[in-house]
Amino acid sequence: MNAVDTSAAEAFEHLLFPTIFGPWSRALVDHAGVSAGERVLDIGCGTGAAARYAAEIVGDSGRVVATDINEGMIACARNLDDAAAVEWGLDNVENLAHEDGSFDVVVGNQVLQFLPDRPKALAEIRRVLAPRGRLALSVYCSLDLCPAHGAVAKALESHDVDPSGIQVPYSFGDPMAFGDTLQEAGFGDISVVRKTLESRFASPDKFVEALAAGGPSARHALEQLDEGGLKDVIEQVSRTLAYYVDEDGLRVLTAANMALARN
Repeated sequence: MNAVDTSAAEAFEHLLFPTIFGPWSRALVDHAGVSAGERVLDIGCGTGAAARYAAEIVGDSGRVVATDINEGMIACARNLDDAAAVEWGLDNVENLAHEDGSFDVVVGNQVLQFLPDRPKALAEIRRVLAPRGRLALSVYCSLDLCPAHGAVAKALESHDVDPSGIQVPYSFGDPMAFGDTLQEAGFGDISVVRKTLESRFASPDKFVEALAAGGPSARHALEQLDEGGLKDVIEQVSRTLAYYVDEDGLRVLTAANMALARN
């Protein structure tokens, strides 16, 4: 049996978890109001930041299950869970391998915008949620509200590289459309709020290098550049983001719409 390649997942965990995805995952679990003893499902879990945090909250009387379609992410997540506090598994949100009403809470950090069949996925989430169970989702706002990532997308375009790897995560940023999608799926008591978090990187070049090494979407776009092209992109991004650089490094602002709904 071939070993699972976890190098991209490990780079993601090392470079982007402490700065961006970890804080957002904790914010989402808090937004869901997870409490002791609850049964929680983390969809599209990546390396498991939200699931590990939820496991701390639910304790031994609760249950946390975390799933992703990326085998490398799940393998890395399992390796990080020394206490075996989370049940990890490969799964597709559009066809979840769980019984009806299995969970009190479902959370998904930056998942909805990537799903090819949102109605089917949301129907599956409703199926596995208990009556009056809660769904908490976060989706990035548009790129104009996330200036560092927007600068990378513009730099890629200027070098004739398809920037969709940067753009897709920010492609479902309309809060009204977000709420309407959940309502059409049958959820109720829907609220959508915008939250902005600030992360720090040592410099613009370290930010671009982090995306190139561990960004789940961005790395595929940045991989199309040769060494000289990557250097040019970094220089362009550095000029664009000069306003956000101070003695503590680069301020990276990410804004997301956070939804909470009941089954």
